[in-house]
Amino acid sequence: MATESKQAVYSVNGKALEVDLKGQDIVWEKDRHGQSLLFQMFEGVRCGCFINPGKVRNFKLRPDDIYFPGYLRTGGHWVWEMTCMLVSGQAETITRFKDYLEMTPTEDLDNQPSPRVLNCHNHLTHAPSDLKEKKCRVIFTVRDPKDVAVSLYKMHHGHRDTCGNVYNGTFEDFLQLFLEQRVNKNGIFEHLREAEKYFQENPDIPVHFQPYEDTLKDPVAAVQALSDFLGLQRNDALCCAIAEKCNFSNMKSAKDAHAMKIDGANYLFGKGVSGEWRKWFSASMLDDYYRLYEEWMKGSRFYERYNRDNDTPL
Repeated sequence: MATESKQAVYSVNGKALEVDLKGQDIVWEKDRHGQSLLFQMFEGVRCGCFINPGKVRNFKLRPDDIYFPGYLRTGGHWVWEMTCMLVSGQAETITRFKDYLEMTPTEDLDNQPSPRVLNCHNHLTHAPSDLKEKKCRVIFTVRDPKDVAVSLYKMHHGHRDTCGNVYNGTFEDFLQLFLEQRVNKNGIFEHLREAEKYFQENPDIPVHFQPYEDTLKDPVAAVQALSDFLGLQRNDALCCAIAEKCNFSNMKSAKDAHAMKIDGANYLFGKGVSGEWRKWFSASMLDDYYRLYEEWMKGSRFYERYNRDNDTPL
């Protein structure tokens, strides 16, 4: 485990976050060569140490809230920005990070006008308890789990955590942690399958699944689909303007002042591409990955989309 003399400085909207590890159930997940990742445990789920996952369940929703519970690195920031612009009726950058239930002060969220667009990476079993009663619209972002693994690795690699530890493991070693569900939120497979079960048990909750690859391929159509799901009057000119404003490079630059940063560096916005996993996975790594994929994803509505038969060459 590589360590530094001081912990990392996390900031959002240009302001430093106060991170207090006291009272957290801290766990170090070591890869096979001893490189470590730091998490807090919440009801059996690994979480970042700069958030408070326990406050989400008691958060009071409004019936017109729009809830974003997708897994990390699946395009949540991107689609959140599109959705907020649609709600506001303007293709203008949202001048704050995002409304993040595990981190944003509750009073700030309470002061947001309706309809609020609320993001949360908790498992849906840890969602606000009144989601079932309020039947809020849910937008659930998904992405090829192989690309998620690469994106998660780049988010961790070379960055100091809240204890000053730097993860310098190889991608192959990180993939082992990913496949063993020893990463944030216990990995995308558990997170996604629990969500599918939740929606099956609560079929009256309206949900829109937004695949990352579809958003990238046709952003205008993605914005139009979001508009239709939200029950807004279709304004194709606005949808086109939002798609252009949320072009990934445009959005990354415009949101920099409000982004979450570590030691002053924006580490959340990546490249905004699909299929980068091909540059990282060896044949043996793919074999290991797909053995686990078959175990977790067989029967999922997304099994066919992301199974091995649909892997296309470069």
